[in-house]
Amino acid sequence: MGADGMKRLANAILFQIIWFVCVLAGNIWAVVATAVYLFVHDRYFMNSRREWRLLAVFLGLGLLVDGALFQIGLFSINHASTLAQPSLTANLPPIWLLCLWISVGSLFAHSLAMLRSRYALSALLGAIGPTFSYLAGANLSGITLAEPTLLSALVVALIWSLILPLGIWLSEQWTLFSTSGES
Repeated sequence: MGADGMKRLANAILFQIIWFVCVLAGNIWAVVATAVYLFVHDRYFMNSRREWRLLAVFLGLGLLVDGALFQIGLFSINHASTLAQPSLTANLPPIWLLCLWISVGSLFAHSLAMLRSRYALSALLGAIGPTFSYLAGANLSGITLAEPTLLSALVVALIWSLILPLGIWLSEQWTLFSTSGES
């Protein structure tokens, strides 16, 4: 595995660590871990400062998409859980969930680069991976998905089958993919 491959693997592993910290440790630790992750990402992974635009877009998408899902009742916070930490307002997703959205934005030009120009595959993977991530994260964090859970999962799958190709497309438009090695 070459240097690009190692960086992509490291990007994926660091994201998984962030995922667990955000889901299991709550808002404060999510912010701290995400700040450290973004510092490391900026210094060692970013090929271009334009990638910060993608991270900002994903923060906005998190506010819009998950905010709407909380607003319509597809997601709710189980206040009985010790892990569930309410957001600043009832209309916004928890801060830890927004940290995950920003961190997801850091994957496109790196560990998800193999999806470049593969929109159908990215849609399929978007429908599968994030859906299972939401189901697992909800169980671990005190987020409740509306019943029937299968319908909630299908909504998440549909949304992410659009979001993942969008992230790939934006990465292409903003030339975020590395020009060295395979993309």
